[in-house]
Amino acid sequence: MKFDDILPKLGEFGRYQKYMYLLICVAAIPSAYFNLANSFLSASSDHYCKVYDNQTYEESSPLKNCTIPFDSDGLWDKCNRYDINVSSGISKDLCYPRTDTINCDVGWVYDTSTYERTVVHEYDLVCSRNWMSQLSKSIVPLGNLIGALFCGQISDVIGRKPTFFVSLITAIIVAFCAAVSQSYAFFLICQLIMGICSTGMFLVGYVIGVELVGVEYRTMCGIVIEIFFACGYMLLAIVAAAVNGDWRKIQFVAAIVCVVFIPYYWLINESVRWLLQKSKFDEAESILQKAAKINKVSLPDDMFADEREFAKLSPEEKEKQKENNTDEVQRTMIDLFKTPNLRVRTINMSYQWFAVSFVYYGLSMNTDQLGVNPYVAFLLSGAVEIPAYLSVWWLLNKVGRRWTMFWYMVLGGVSLIISVPPEIAEVSAAWATIGKFFSAGGFAIAYVFAGEIYPTTVRNAGMGLSSTCARVGSIISPYVMLLIDVWYPLPYLIMAFASIIAGFLVLLLPETHNQEFPETLHEGEIFGTPAWDELKKEKEEKEGERPGIETNDIELQVNMDIEDSASADACSKVDTSDTNHIMSSDDKTGLDNGGFKQD
Repeated sequence: MKFDDILPKLGEFGRYQKYMYLLICVAAIPSAYFNLANSFLSASSDHYCKVYDNQTYEESSPLKNCTIPFDSDGLWDKCNRYDINVSSGISKDLCYPRTDTINCDVGWVYDTSTYERTVVHEYDLVCSRNWMSQLSKSIVPLGNLIGALFCGQISDVIGRKPTFFVSLITAIIVAFCAAVSQSYAFFLICQLIMGICSTGMFLVGYVIGVELVGVEYRTMCGIVIEIFFACGYMLLAIVAAAVNGDWRKIQFVAAIVCVVFIPYYWLINESVRWLLQKSKFDEAESILQKAAKINKVSLPDDMFADEREFAKLSPEEKEKQKENNTDEVQRTMIDLFKTPNLRVRTINMSYQWFAVSFVYYGLSMNTDQLGVNPYVAFLLSGAVEIPAYLSVWWLLNKVGRRWTMFWYMVLGGVSLIISVPPEIAEVSAAWATIGKFFSAGGFAIAYVFAGEIYPTTVRNAGMGLSSTCARVGSIISPYVMLLIDVWYPLPYLIMAFASIIAGFLVLLLPETHNQEFPETLHEGEIFGTPAWDELKKEKEEKEGERPGIETNDIELQVNMDIEDSASADACSKVDTSDTNHIMSSDDKTGLDNGGFKQD
């Protein structure tokens, strides 16, 4: 009996599945915390040149008037001071006339009213070293990408559950180490490792939780786990505000949050699909029988008799059987570019992912630039994701994928353009938050749309390429924010036009709502064309009329979260037994789990 034939008998979303999935959803909270923590860890505040040790920040004072010049905008210069010695005090003769200016040779004094202590304060990551503060914001997404490449492969060898707990324990240890870091280089290393561990926890945990859920419930599951991710987003804002932005305390709390999940070792089970792939039929049956007991249903005693017999075959006999199954033919990312229509759609979809991730992380990681209370702005930025996901859930099946994504991307870009004038900070922040609403919703749609438009034989490779492009967007977004020093509106305008361009380009893609999924490369090439309609008619004539596949049968996880699982396959090959799959290759849709935006 095939695994997918067991699910209807077990119950597609019974008490056992709800229990397991709730546990995994809660585990999404620390992933969000890790992925976005550098919004506060590496936050900057007003500063100017220090002229003696233990100097404190002042809005205005005789000493500041004497030592700090004004810049071209008439504001206090942040990176230069007058070349005078104030060790013996200040006087009119000393301060006037003005002398030449020099760089801040003694260091800087920082405004600690909003952030008590950040990595920027502690390691002086300002002025010529400002790029280093953005590096710490890019290093976690880089870790997410590396984590997808390695955690997916490791979980395929040692199992999903061991990989989850290796990631969890490593995250706890490294988070504690980061909290006591004494150098910026060591801090960066810790952030990179935590990015890797975050992916290991979220990706592998999600696969464990969702594999026992029926196809028609996967849309809901994708939405719900994103809501928990948003809760982790908001938790970070609350913790940061409670400790007044002290980066060491924020990092310490991250470790404590992970400690709470150690009991999961006794609460969650190994992936049944992985056990079957490794021919561990007894353990798989034990888990399924336990699930059946909780769901109050009965399952056969020997559910995998055919699989046991197949496992006994010689390697030559197994290979001979696979040769007769065209679904076993492995495809790679290169196959996406062999035909013109599929090539153009692949490039288009890859840009969609790049743009939406670029905007999402650009807004999420830089709330300190909005000119309002950063804790409130960050909290609202996370809270606004919840209605965004719920609205997308409703609109996808009412309006369709293409037009819904068009409006979310275009309206998101327009919101950012309106947010540009900085004269009224509250209004600007409000429009940026509206832009975040549309960006988060666009991310959700991108997962669904990409999963439906790529043909089954290369779907995992397509998702891998798309999620890799998304990671590129999340990695470079912090550096684009450096352009604020050139012209304040510039980074927001760049994000706005990137989003608007993506919105218009998405109209070039075929609508996938209420459409059967393309199975082969040929079907993927003609999908959405008159030839596709003719092919469907021919199938109906040969096989008789068969019901269409509901669009919500393949909804993917809506998060910056699990996208990186697909990235692993993009770097190698499409593996129908890979850890990143939500469904097996035997599933009719052949849909694989995409990535997660934890970017």
